[in-house]
Amino acid sequence: MTDSRLPVADAWFRTEAVADGITLLAEPYIDPLLESNAWHVRGSDADLVVDAGNGVGQLLPFVSPLADGRPIIAVATHGHFDHTGGLHEFGDRRCHEDDADDVRVPFQLRLLRERFVEGTAEIFEHYGYPVPDVAVRAVPAEGFDLTAWVTPGAEPTAFLGEGDVVDLGDRRFEVLHVPGHTAGSIALWESATGTLFTGDAAYVDDLLSWDDERTFRASIARLAQISASRVCAGHGRVFDGDELRALAATFAPG
Repeated sequence: MTDSRLPVADAWFRTEAVADGITLLAEPYIDPLLESNAWHVRGSDADLVVDAGNGVGQLLPFVSPLADGRPIIAVATHGHFDHTGGLHEFGDRRCHEDDADDVRVPFQLRLLRERFVEGTAEIFEHYGYPVPDVAVRAVPAEGFDLTAWVTPGAEPTAFLGEGDVVDLGDRRFEVLHVPGHTAGSIALWESATGTLFTGDAAYVDDLLSWDDERTFRASIARLAQISASRVCAGHGRVFDGDELRALAATFAPG
């Protein structure tokens, strides 16, 4: 049932215009560990959504006004639950095939500590965050069921791999396969504007993690070779190519 101690959020997502038709959509009411970035990119023929949040509150109602009727291509940079929860809201859902099973059946996050599945507390502890009793500070709507909610899955409608292009008409994003954080992690690179979406392959100001350390190090080194002027990551703030190279240097062989 709805937890009466929690207020109903005025707006589940906070939107922030970044530049070049790019908008950040963030979830301010979820536990800090679970805060992840969803991105909207405006195109002439279609719009792009990069990652889709946790799925606690609906993402599409915040994206639709930005898209203004254009088709929306939703891309998951990898299969972790905090980036795929809202993917099911979109008709065009793409990811790398190696992460498809995790998109279909994600880790089952629950919002109440008493309902956590095995391994949830360990995720918080690994990143150095306190384990919350309730993983949100508000609910997205009246009648929201804190007890029953669990991360929704989504069936991908297409797969993306190395060298593929997501074409928005006037904007084109090249797909880079950057495994390590997960086997199917991808980045999206727009050379015309120097914009790089990295998912969780690279972000700053917090602990990075990986499933395979060797491939992770190789992928972040590859990303550092790109002449990015703007890096839009899966968590945290926007940063530039200099910071990306400095980050990658910390993972270079000693």
